[in-house]
Amino acid sequence: MLIANDDHLTVTELGERLRAAGYKVIEACDGPTALAAGASEKPDLAILDHEMAGLNGIEVARALAASSAVPVIFLSAQDDERIVNEAISAGALSYIVKPIDPDRLLPIVRAALQRARETQALREQSEKLRMVLEREQNVSAAAGLLMATLGLGKQEAFERLRHRARSRRVRLDDVAAELVRAYDEAGRLTQQYAEAGTRKIGEQR
Repeated sequence: MLIANDDHLTVTELGERLRAAGYKVIEACDGPTALAAGASEKPDLAILDHEMAGLNGIEVARALAASSAVPVIFLSAQDDERIVNEAISAGALSYIVKPIDPDRLLPIVRAALQRARETQALREQSEKLRMVLEREQNVSAAAGLLMATLGLGKQEAFERLRHRARSRRVRLDDVAAELVRAYDEAGRLTQQYAEAGTRKIGEQR
């Protein structure tokens, strides 16, 4: 877990409380150090002060979101709606107004970690679904190409793809993707030759 705050005393106090609760803690007292630590260590959670030297908490959170998707809790001395909205847009799981009550921090941290785990699980599920849909689309597209170019029926086209996959001992969607890529590449080459021919005729005129 990363704690970044320009107040050394706050960093020390929060770090001790979190370590006592069993968390491994990385400490930083300015924005660039927090960003470097977050990018390299990839902590489960970052607790970022809004006001820090070099980069503020919003800037650090956005940079971390772009590079490593580290979930964030924000600390700020200001209960300002603009800053709260900026924190939310940067992916804040929670927003704590200082001074911090250490006894309230642990429940907030636990809730944020649970929410981050749930979000990550949904993200992974979404990615798996996207990959499955992409594979199915490749297989359907490849079957369609065989049907159009060889005059096959749907069942025969799929059977030929399956036979090709079995004979090469690779997955069906890999064979399908290969066929689709080859067709696309052939189409691009044909288009290039056509354009070259058109230019040559124009030059001769």
